[in-house]
Amino acid sequence: MSDAHAADWTRWTVPLLVVLLAGAAFLPALRHEFLSWDDAKNFMENPWYRGLGPRQLAWMFTAFHMGHYIPVTWITFSFDYLLWGMNPTGYHFTNVLFHAATALAVYAVSRRLLRAALPDAAPRDLRIGAGLAALLFAVHPLRAESVAWVTERRDVVSGLFYALTILAYLEAVEGEERARPRWYWASVALFALALLSKSIVVSLPVVLLALDVYPLRRLGGARGWRRPRVWLEKAPYLGLAAAAAVIGFSALFTLGNSRSLDEMRPLYRLVLSIYGLAFYLGKSVMPFGLSPLYHLDITVTWLHFEVVAALLAFAVLLRRRASAFTVAAVAYVVTLLPVLGIFQNGPQAAADRYTYLACLGWAVILGGLAALPWRGRAVTRVVLAIWVLVMVPLTWQQVGLWHDSATLWSHAVALAPQNRVAHFNLAAAHEQAGRYAAAIAEYEDVARLSKRFQGRWYIYIGWNYERAKVDRLALEAFREALRLEAGLTDACDGVVRVAKRLGVEPGARPGCRGSAPDARRVPSPPSPGQTPWRPREQSWPAVELADGVELLTSHFSTTPVAVPSIDSDMPRAWPPTLDAGTCPRSWDGLFVVTVRSAVGCPSGHRRS
Repeated sequence: MSDAHAADWTRWTVPLLVVLLAGAAFLPALRHEFLSWDDAKNFMENPWYRGLGPRQLAWMFTAFHMGHYIPVTWITFSFDYLLWGMNPTGYHFTNVLFHAATALAVYAVSRRLLRAALPDAAPRDLRIGAGLAALLFAVHPLRAESVAWVTERRDVVSGLFYALTILAYLEAVEGEERARPRWYWASVALFALALLSKSIVVSLPVVLLALDVYPLRRLGGARGWRRPRVWLEKAPYLGLAAAAAVIGFSALFTLGNSRSLDEMRPLYRLVLSIYGLAFYLGKSVMPFGLSPLYHLDITVTWLHFEVVAALLAFAVLLRRRASAFTVAAVAYVVTLLPVLGIFQNGPQAAADRYTYLACLGWAVILGGLAALPWRGRAVTRVVLAIWVLVMVPLTWQQVGLWHDSATLWSHAVALAPQNRVAHFNLAAAHEQAGRYAAAIAEYEDVARLSKRFQGRWYIYIGWNYERAKVDRLALEAFREALRLEAGLTDACDGVVRVAKRLGVEPGARPGCRGSAPDARRVPSPPSPGQTPWRPREQSWPAVELADGVELLTSHFSTTPVAVPSIDSDMPRAWPPTLDAGTCPRSWDGLFVVTVRSAVGCPSGHRRS
């Protein structure tokens, strides 16, 4: 076979292989359900995305639903609804299609970057290197959260437009003193679409500047840094990114879970950021023990600091001899910056989905080693190919964990038995499926792990005993709730309701007002699918730093406490009848507190 024929053969085989493997790795997701983890509120309880009429489009372009402004992503969900209705298989299929398309776009971007970095490499070698780079990105267990979770459609949509933005930019500027206007403005438009899909891509202008340095060589080196045209080219990107950042933070503020510097000190934010940078590198190399929620109960050691210090040191020291490494390091840090501890948001210390774009640079570097004409190229190709093949079953396994809520949270509990939110979500999944005994066991674990406000969890336990027709234990649970927290309205009502069914006297009800109400007015427990509130990413951690000398080796932990929020854009809080007054916001363990109480505010707070 001639070399020219081989080049023609790789022209279509390599990109086809990228698409097929990227799709095949996530095909198990087609059997998955919607999850209670945000899918319920985004899709099952949300009618506003169902269609493309004026009212639906107006909502998509104005809503800060669950702390995100993602109108383009909502439009893709609208097409899903028009095509599939509420069949989750269709939604998962669309996620897989977007991911496969993103993998193909990453292949095209990698090939262009490798061609600029290795001008003497043969086209066939560039295709092989780019194909391996795209597969290293696309076939990895860390991608499972972004692809197998319908809610994270925003990752794969923004990822596609992100890659297309870079591809159009390379077409506009590569080999040109002045950017080609058509491709340049196409790149700007694609960047706008990426921002409207998910604002995590705001750092792309910095990545483009890094690419101008290497491999495009439009800045620095022999050309110098005083090239106004190159800098000014980024003005439209920076303007869009600034607007998206303002809108993105405004959307997050609607959740009420952003903390001031007094509440979360700069030193802790810095430590948490260092932990995140080291954590994502480690999980990229060793993708085991992946969880849907890495609780803020973390251990930060000297190793985390050493990994990040080495990364930054090599990026600086090798900026001339290995510029590709420096560019990849810059892209890694600035892409993760909006979701690191500096801008901490949510109850998680880290999340798999945040790696979707951040690790692209490392994949391109490894692909470059497979394209570079050097003595170890053949061995590199074999090793990387074996790596990709090993990642396929690992990715299948990780995707399978996202099949349903009970499977997902059972896995999270197995990984972190002290993760109270995981126990809560597993309890809710069992409850909704009618497995009341299993739900009660999980709620008991939640109560055990809660240092304060334990009584509220015994209300959940009582409700589940009622649904299981075990009224005697339900009565005991409601009485325990009142013993732990006097005056809980749902516990007061539960005692009266269950005692009436058992034909016994309600007995003492600490903190309950008045005599027993008429039985017809005593509310019933909510149905399993309508648990009063579910902590999600709108919940917020309160973490205290260890003393200074113990900082680097201390065990950072929180005291998780079950206190809901009552923001208008959030799920209904417990209990819905406590509305006599509003206590100021405070932070207690995991959750932000805006307590409405008929029996008085927590200690230290005054009724507003």
